[in-house]
Order: sequence, then C-alpha cells, then structure tokens
Amino acid sequence: MKNVVLKKIITLFLYLMVGFAIFLLLRGHNHPGGGFIAGIIASAGFLLYGIVFGSDAILKKLGVNLRHITGIGLTLSFVSALLPMLLGKPPLTALWTDLPFTPDLSLTIGTPLLFDTGVFMVVLGIILTIVTNIMEELKWNS
Repeated sequence: MKNVVLKKIITLFLYLMVGFAIFLLLRGHNHPGGGFIAGIIASAGFLLYGIVFGSDAILKKLGVNLRHITGIGLTLSFVSALLPMLLGKPPLTALWTDLPFTPDLSLTIGTPLLFDTGVFMVVLGIILTIVTNIMEELKWNS
C-alpha cells in the first residue's frame, strides 16, 4: 500500500469539500452559493478521491447508484415547482414554513432550499457519472 499519507489526506480533503459544499447549499438562497456551485465542489472532491482510489471507490463511497441521485434531484426540483401551483400560485414561487424546535428556537425552511438540493443532486450525479465512465473507459482503478 503505497502513498498512505496521500490516501489519508485525500480522504480528509473529500470530507472537507463535501462539508463545504453542504454549507454552501444551505446558505445559497440567502447569500452567495446554492445547489449548482455546491454540486461542483462536492464533485471535485469525489474526482480527487477517484484519481487516488479509482472509479469503483467513488461508487462505493457514495453507496447509491448515480442514476438514483440524479433522479431524486430532478424529482425534488420538480416538486419545488409544483408545490406553489397546488396553492394557486405561479410555479417556483417561494413558500416558507417554520419548524419549531423549542419555544425560542425555530428553523425557517422553504421551497428554494428544496430546489437547490435538487440542483445539487443533479449536478453531483451527472458530473460523477461522466467522471466514473471516463475513468472506467481508461481503466483507472487503483
């Protein structure tokens, strides 16, 4: 097992990049960020992981078929467009709700987060599908 240090650093780097991507995803509808850039950053982390460990390691680390990730993302984005229409509003109108945790603490979430999460999953699924297919074609398995 050569390059033990590189493998440990890349694994740590993957978790940092995915964590940062989730941070950008969650703050995207109020500040710069969002689903698209979060998906690109998470995909870059998995790409680096795949360069060191191979394409099979990416699929194993995710634990879910990439087509399922893309399909769930498309469904979430579609649902975020349909929910306002069910209430008689134009598609993609932002709907908000408060989730109370304690009498003093609540979390406000809305359909923009649902849409951004769908975009995140679509971008992640498509980019990783392309990357893993190219790596498999090149026989890039460590």
